[in-house]
Amino acid sequence: MKRTLPFALLAALLSLTVLAPASLAAKPKAAGLYNDCGIQAVQMPTRITQYCADAGAGVINISWTSWVGTAVGTGTYYINGCDPTCIAGKTYKSQVEVTLSNLHKIHGKMFYTYVTLTPLAGRAFTWPPKMKPVPTKVNWTTELWRG
Repeated sequence: MKRTLPFALLAALLSLTVLAPASLAAKPKAAGLYNDCGIQAVQMPTRITQYCADAGAGVINISWTSWVGTAVGTGTYYINGCDPTCIAGKTYKSQVEVTLSNLHKIHGKMFYTYVTLTPLAGRAFTWPPKMKPVPTKVNWTTELWRG
């Protein structure tokens, strides 16, 4: 009896961990939504647009590492150089860290309202020559009126 009690206790504890509900191990829900140009409010978008009028700048191929509190990820920033025109302009691309911050309640839901882009460590933005100086960060506020 003395030997079987520890084994029975151990078996009971193991069965609790194996049979525990999956919800206990689930990742926490996202803290907010992102509204990209009023198209659709989403969590963890794979692309965001800086200039909604012509989509001449934004971030594509975003991979998120955090989405609670401040959202952080990496992606490819693109900007149209608009030279000689925006239709015929070259697109410049840079690998960046994307940070979404400033959560605000809009229409009853929490939205990230501020975007900060920083080139990945040791890099600088690849920037259109006619748009000098080259920034160290790119920031914008989302179009909240469309929330």
